[in-house]
Amino acid sequence: MPVPPSYDALTLTLTRPAFMNSLHAEASQAQRSGNPFCLLLLDVDHLQNINDCHGLAAGDDVLIGLADRARNAIAEPAWHRSEYTLARFDGGALIVLARPCASSQAEMLAEALRFAVAEKPVSDRISATVSIGVAQFRIGEVVDDLVARTERALHVAKQFGRDRIEVAHTPPSRPMRAKVVGLYD
Repeated sequence: MPVPPSYDALTLTLTRPAFMNSLHAEASQAQRSGNPFCLLLLDVDHLQNINDCHGLAAGDDVLIGLADRARNAIAEPAWHRSEYTLARFDGGALIVLARPCASSQAEMLAEALRFAVAEKPVSDRISATVSIGVAQFRIGEVVDDLVARTERALHVAKQFGRDRIEVAHTPPSRPMRAKVVGLYD
């Protein structure tokens, strides 16, 4: 059966262009509704080493296994309060759009995804881990800035040891006014 053009042939997840269309639509919706959503960017740790030691086919098997684990993890009943879109972001990375979802819930989902990959080999004989960057959309934010914050969070996770999660801090979307305190209050 042929794979639709909006899907990655290897992982059977959305392609990056199709995902970006969904992300832009979700950002427009969130601007109107105020409902939070998050991105989770998962990247296979040391994928180049896997390719070098075991061959490109083994690296492909790891990516297929990662996509399967991600689909299974987000299908768990604990996460049914939200909807998810899964896509191949680039070489060894997948991205998840979780909606509605606040960063605290996305962090728990990221930990479930990280554990699902690390608990047993993702392909016949190859174990792998993932680093995950998480960011919550800010009202008024441009989609490219959200993606960049998610990528920066992923890079921090990689920098500080891999097989971990890093959440981009998200200040309140609406300006908050501090309480004015008098000099003698």
